[in-house]
Amino acid sequence: MRLGARARIAAAAMLFGSASFAASSVANAQDKVSTVMEIGGSKLAVSPQEMRVLSALGNLARGAQSARQDRALADARRVANGRDARFALALYELEIGNRRGDDVMRAGALDVLIASPLTRPERLAGHLAVRGQIAYRAGDFDIAGKLWGRLAELTPADPDALANLAQVRLAQKDAPGAMDLLTRAIAARAALGQPVSEGWYRQRLSIAQQGELVVPGIEAARALVGAYPTPENWRIALVVYRQLAAAEGALEIDLFRLTRHVGALTQAAEYQRMAQLLNQAGEPREAEVVLGEGVKRGLLDVAISPTREIMAEVERAIAKARPGAAVRAEPPNAAGVQVRLGMTRLNAGQRAAAEAAFRAAADDPAGGFYADLGFFWLAWLGRGF
Repeated sequence: MRLGARARIAAAAMLFGSASFAASSVANAQDKVSTVMEIGGSKLAVSPQEMRVLSALGNLARGAQSARQDRALADARRVANGRDARFALALYELEIGNRRGDDVMRAGALDVLIASPLTRPERLAGHLAVRGQIAYRAGDFDIAGKLWGRLAELTPADPDALANLAQVRLAQKDAPGAMDLLTRAIAARAALGQPVSEGWYRQRLSIAQQGELVVPGIEAARALVGAYPTPENWRIALVVYRQLAAAEGALEIDLFRLTRHVGALTQAAEYQRMAQLLNQAGEPREAEVVLGEGVKRGLLDVAISPTREIMAEVERAIAKARPGAAVRAEPPNAAGVQVRLGMTRLNAGQRAAAEAAFRAAADDPAGGFYADLGFFWLAWLGRGF
């Protein structure tokens, strides 16, 4: 998990010093003597007895003498009863807990500091971020959600706060909520002029896949290849897109064609499925080429089922084929026609004409899934592949 820049700075800004006495004492409402103690830039009113045990603890807080620290902690916990004294104790407990990597001690101290009116506003965000992280690691997603939700309210422009909260929503099986938060986090980071990590784009698509969120998932797939057009990301985006779009018929064939063109077919089952679809659509010769490519890449063996049977079906179809007799799966709309035209032009080496056809498909408001295919083709060509 990542903490936002503001939260990290606030968490790291804890400056603990030895307790210092003021030059004079003051009287409280009950006429009991209290002493002014300064710690971390805050002036606190504590009793002389509280001052003694807290000062002793402060002198040990930065050391490595665990046994002495534990004795001083026990003394301070027994004596520190006032609001200011409990605040000072929590600061020391947090420092010791940080040095020991003791999340139990850190969590208890942070709970006190978060609830205390003595905590400075500029430090509250850091406390919320760290306490939420501890809760998240412990599987306390409700607590983490409340803490990070409050942090997101305090720092609405902090992308990491939104991204952390998205992790909680995902753990709580709230895919739409997680998707919304991570989308906002990406937008917030972009608005700050900061690079958005590849991991965020991938996770956004993964959330959509898990939650079967079709429209957000398609947007996430497009965003991933637009920002990070690596071969692996192209494969992830197109595989998830095929699942979310529930592609079948002509659309599935054309999506397979795109996937194959960008080099994202990597499974034997994909080559087999594409060849069968092409053969059923009356295009056995293209099916033969697809099977041949799978064999050449070492993914298929024509002597092993089911590739053997698929190849036999394709060969029979080729033998029976007569010019003009093929019944092809036609695209369902005008955008689909443009996508097919673009592929034809691209195969003929006419890149500019292909781009024009793909753009016409992508810009078609009624293009549906074929508008997405137009976008994907343009994204691929635009990256120089």
